[in-house]
Amino acid sequence: MNQKYFYPPEWNLQKGTVIIFPKKDSDWKCCFDEVSKHYLEFIKAIAKYQKVYLILEENIDIDIKNVEIIKNVKTDDTWARDSLGLTIFKNGEKYILNYQFNGWGGKFNSSLDNQITETLFLKNFFKKSKLINSSFIIEGGAIETDGKNLLVTETSILNRNRNQADSKDKIESSFKQYLGISKIVWLKNSYLAGDDTDGHIDMLARFGENGEILYFLDEVGDEIKRSLPNKKYIKLPTPKFCEYPATYLNFIFVNRAILIPIYNIPEDIEAYNIFVEIFPNRDIVKIDSSIFIQQGGSLHCLTMQL
Repeated sequence: MNQKYFYPPEWNLQKGTVIIFPKKDSDWKCCFDEVSKHYLEFIKAIAKYQKVYLILEENIDIDIKNVEIIKNVKTDDTWARDSLGLTIFKNGEKYILNYQFNGWGGKFNSSLDNQITETLFLKNFFKKSKLINSSFIIEGGAIETDGKNLLVTETSILNRNRNQADSKDKIESSFKQYLGISKIVWLKNSYLAGDDTDGHIDMLARFGENGEILYFLDEVGDEIKRSLPNKKYIKLPTPKFCEYPATYLNFIFVNRAILIPIYNIPEDIEAYNIFVEIFPNRDIVKIDSSIFIQQGGSLHCLTMQL
């Protein structure tokens, strides 16, 4: 019997997707009506394939099939990937691994966001799951797994604004214990202009379900290749979208499909065609993310799979 915890790759069958709807009195107040419209389109696209669990504080009437509204959960922002716990398994039982969140190194308010997972747990949202709290400050967007290998960046996890550099061994032990991986690749090259996360891996490199590794910056791809030389590497175009940290790697897996961010620029066509070629057995759905990226993130940053 397997005695190890396991964090499934995102292409595994999912129960659903958690999304936090924006609030008027937040960073989205600059463009609340526009971003709300794009959120609803994004939610509808996910709900076509699997259930959406929508954390909603505003008094907004949302009538979309396959969407469950979650009330009475206080939030600071909308980046569910980084504030919610990870769904892990051990011997068929489900656990929620709750790392701490401090607003990407204290850059933004995070006291409410850091309580979301425990609040949901107390509301019995996770049903029969058990909660595992960790004192390490690690965001969901900072880790990328294929079930065996883990890609992480030193700048986002070993940054002194989160964890001390001398915590590396203990953090590795936590990853190996709870995520079920055997090899950890720490990347030094992680700079992306305009990125508040200090270099989240989900903006830089992602695993595909057939052993591929997708990337778009040469220095990132070259560094991973040295550690994982026997993988198939696929380079995506670099979206040139103003000064924002736009990337096509911030896509999400849902059941039977992949939703990819687009920015209404020429590079969108090349990126879409690459995804169609790589994932022939999944629908490839384009989601206009030009408004999302103006706050520094995109589809993967906005969601957490269950």
